[in-house]
Amino acid sequence: MQRSDYLNPEAMKNQCMKAVRRMKEDGKALKTAGNSIMQFAQDREIESESFEALKQQLEDYKIILEAMEIANGADAADFQSLSELVGSETLDGENIFRQMENALNMKESYLAGEALYRNRMAVTQEAFSQAYYGFKANQYSRLAENSQRLYERWREKTELFDEIGARTSHLFTDSEGISGWIQTGLSQMTGAFQKGAYMPQQNSIWRRQIKNAGVRLAMGFGDKGGEQNGPYTLWRRGMASDREFIREIVHGYEEYENYSDEEIEDLLIKLNSEGCGYVAFANIIVDEYRRKEEEFETLFGFPLFLENRSGTTYVNYNRLIVDLYCASDNHRKVWNMWQDYDIYDEEEDPSVTIGWGTTMEDRVYRFERYMAGYGKKVKIENIKCQTDEVYLRCKEEAELGKRVIISTCPVRMEDAQGEPVQMDGGHAMVVTGLTDDGRIQVSSWGELYYISPEDSDFISPEKNRLRDAYIRIQSVRFENIGELQ
Repeated sequence: MQRSDYLNPEAMKNQCMKAVRRMKEDGKALKTAGNSIMQFAQDREIESESFEALKQQLEDYKIILEAMEIANGADAADFQSLSELVGSETLDGENIFRQMENALNMKESYLAGEALYRNRMAVTQEAFSQAYYGFKANQYSRLAENSQRLYERWREKTELFDEIGARTSHLFTDSEGISGWIQTGLSQMTGAFQKGAYMPQQNSIWRRQIKNAGVRLAMGFGDKGGEQNGPYTLWRRGMASDREFIREIVHGYEEYENYSDEEIEDLLIKLNSEGCGYVAFANIIVDEYRRKEEEFETLFGFPLFLENRSGTTYVNYNRLIVDLYCASDNHRKVWNMWQDYDIYDEEEDPSVTIGWGTTMEDRVYRFERYMAGYGKKVKIENIKCQTDEVYLRCKEEAELGKRVIISTCPVRMEDAQGEPVQMDGGHAMVVTGLTDDGRIQVSSWGELYYISPEDSDFISPEKNRLRDAYIRIQSVRFENIGELQ
């Protein structure tokens, strides 16, 4: 900390929140522009050679706009983090250094007083005077110690300022990489016009680099979340490397250490039948660690991102889903009069290929337990609210920096084209966004869908033929050890 430094956390938080709101509006505008471009490019009523050439240009603009939206979102998230990390104490460098100097000056004065009276005590022979000088020397000694403690308290404030600086130094850097490729893309697009026609360099790397950088920052560019059938599909593909890493994960857990390949296949089928809650939490873990991939690999022992043969980056969802499932499924807490402890319930599922799924209480226990196993604290809270409050509560939790798991019964969703997706039974998903018209965007089965809490099945559950309709939410927060208050 320098003498000229000054931190007003309340003012900083207000500025951050204004920036977040502005960036969210910018993000909406970018998304609207991108959607408009794609709707125009997909217009089947327009057919011509020149329009086909225009489509490539529009596709490139769509890549740029999506990248700008992701970079904008990364900066908005950093403003949110900054508002949480600045603490609550005003740190005025001028006042702090002045108080430190005053404390040291007082200490020197008290030490001089102590020395004076100890010298007087040494030269006097009179008992009463010796006692008096000793009392005064000790009094000055205690005052000097108090001044030192006061100095240390003020010095700690400089350390707090430096700690805040260290914790926030990484902010607003992650978007720099993708921003550089955005500029490269725009420059090459500008230079791609020849005699009025758009003639792009098809082998240019900027498109792939933008997409790779974007996936590392946020869900986008084809990444729509994990899929509960993904591990089984990978297993059935039969590649030796895929099967080997799945065996390694499964055999690493005591309950499955002796599983044969046939039993592993049944386990993955069961995962597909009940794994929505596990995939929802896997999506949340990925979102938490996208910009901390080195920490993720150190923590979990495998990389968060992989690259295919063409050099395209993708998220290592399948490995995380299998690990989370094997570590957590069928585990529950039991109590006796002395303590609570974890057990693996072999009787939970109907069969080896059909699972029971997870309740809200299961998810709280199993997901908090899973992260605790890796030394991380996660707080999951069941949010009690009426159906017509679900959208607003999702928005409030997101503004607090929390993720949300939404569970519905039955499944009533629609895709981006408005096509309905319906299914009886319950389903859990992670919330990935909110629309202005009151719908909730979710990731499910590796795709993005939209839920309307105003659906009649949720508003009037007694009219649903199954008589058990509901829509419920849970908030998820990763708690940093030693987080500044």
